Amino acid sequence: MNKLKADTDIEKGTYDRVYLIYGDEPYLVRHYMNRLKKAIIPEEESMNYAYFDSMPEDVRRITDFADTMPFFGDRRLVILDKANAFKKDNGLADYIPNIPETSTIVIVEDEVDKRSRLYKAVSKVGTVMELKRLGLDDLKLFVGQRFKKAGKGITERDFNYFIENVGDDLYTIANEADKCIAYAGDGKGIDRKVIDAVCSMQVENKIFDMVDAILRGDGSTVFKLYSDLVTLRENSFGIMAVIRKNYNRLLLIKELQEKSCSLSEIAAKTKTADWLVKKQAAKVKNYDSRRLKDSIQLMMNTEYDIKIGNIGEQMGLEIMLANLLKM
Repeated sequence: MNKLKADTDIEKGTYDRVYLIYGDEPYLVRHYMNRLKKAIIPEEESMNYAYFDSMPEDVRRITDFADTMPFFGDRRLVILDKANAFKKDNGLADYIPNIPETSTIVIVEDEVDKRSRLYKAVSKVGTVMELKRLGLDDLKLFVGQRFKKAGKGITERDFNYFIENVGDDLYTIANEADKCIAYAGDGKGIDRKVIDAVCSMQVENKIFDMVDAILRGDGSTVFKLYSDLVTLRENSFGIMAVIRKNYNRLLLIKELQEKSCSLSEIAAKTKTADWLVKKQAAKVKNYDSRRLKDSIQLMMNTEYDIKIGNIGEQMGLEIMLANLLKM
């Protein structure tokens, strides 16, 4: 991903008076909040640091702290960590232009109101960082840098396999990449054997593959994967829940497609990376929303029949898979 202003500020050691960090990629939001904290306030200067995870009743608790000169340090730092600073007009917007040069306020939120006085005040005198989900190329860079730092390489083919196994959540990717690095030991590369040995979510991904096979009408693959899950002693209700979760996501994407939403609009509404939306949309190219809804209803009916004792769990799941292949 491209270098952001916060990266340059940290490198130079010069900081704005206020930063607003938000977006739908929580890993990056926390990453930049922590980087700024570590860069601005050494651990021994805790007296120059104030942290709020909710807005105080009196905003002067924040302003008085920021107005005070640093004690044996260069700057004071205030972090408002998902403190709902945008929920009401508490006077913070009026204070933003008056933050002294010796203080920095970092505001961290999941979502912001760009029409608000606070957003406009921060935009005028500070730095706004909207951190969106990474595209496939940036994910490759993220994983590649993590492996490179550990002295490990990975081919593009194995990287694609890695992403298919662990998904696009950066917290999960970072954790699974670190597990691969540790398992590889002195080996120079991360390959499919390493990924298979240590990465979690293997069961869920077998179910994802099963859904793909159902949509293709590939019955032999569906029941081979089902046999693997039985061998792993997976709960029938758990398997059905993941299948239904997949279908619900595909239905939402299909309905948005039918409303002529663009790829980026669908990605924003479903909080899914663009490249993953494109991949999911291709799966249901020959389906319409009615067909997907009927499939979901079939799953719900099967679950109900199992719960009231009309059919056994395993038999019910097998019949459900066979009927999904016919739809």
